[in-house]
Amino acid sequence: MEDPLNMENLQETSLYKNHDFYLSAICLAAGLSLLRLERGQGKFVVFVFSDPQQKAQQIISDHWSHKLKVPSRSIIEAINELKTRLHSGV
Repeated sequence: MEDPLNMENLQETSLYKNHDFYLSAICLAAGLSLLRLERGQGKFVVFVFSDPQQKAQQIISDHWSHKLKVPSRSIIEAINELKTRLHSGV
């Protein structure tokens, strides 16, 4: 029988959480799946992504070093999706 605490830790390590809107849009456009939004204190929102293969850090590193190749349309669609989810409370 599996230890439920270990399963919870395993699930938590396969998540990537970020509060930066545009970095979250980049992650979404680069293929990470947005699971949910979590309300933080005040106006802050945390974007929670599924990241079982631990790709988020590489995506962000490639973004900052100008190596990330993502179609511009994908970025625009990701921004629009995040805005829609923010405003709808989903």
